[in-house]
This record gives sequence, structure tokens and C-alpha cells, in this order.
Amino acid sequence: MLRNKEIKAILVKNIKKYRTKQGLTQEQTAEQAGITGKYLQRLEMTSQIDLPSLNVLFKIAEALKISPAKLLDF
Repeated sequence: MLRNKEIKAILVKNIKKYRTKQGLTQEQTAEQAGITGKYLQRLEMTSQIDLPSLNVLFKIAEALKISPAKLLDF
């Protein structure tokens, strides 16, 4: 069973992968997801923030035009 730290690492890797694949900045992605750029930056760059809620996960996936499952795909 994966621990939160491992899940977050997979999630962050996939957010960055799909965001950069689409040529989006953190700020653009955050705006489309209805979250702050600072939140997305902290999510991608630090371990100071917990896993996002399902609501936020779905918003990020929608902004990236992918299914939420792809963000957790390893």
C-alpha cells in the first residue's frame, strides 16, 4: 500500500508532466482550476502541503483536460 508521501510524489510528477506537455504555466493551470498559483506552486515544489482534496484534484484534472485517474497513474 502506498503512503501519502509516495502518492503525492506520483501526483506532483503527473501534474507537472501534463501541465508542461500542454505548455501551461503553474499560474495558468491554477487559474483554470480555480485555485491560487501559490497553492499549485507549493503543491508542486514542497512537502509543506498535504495531498489536495478530491475536489481540488478534479479541478486540476479538468484544467489539464485529463481524467483525474491520470494524475494518480504510475
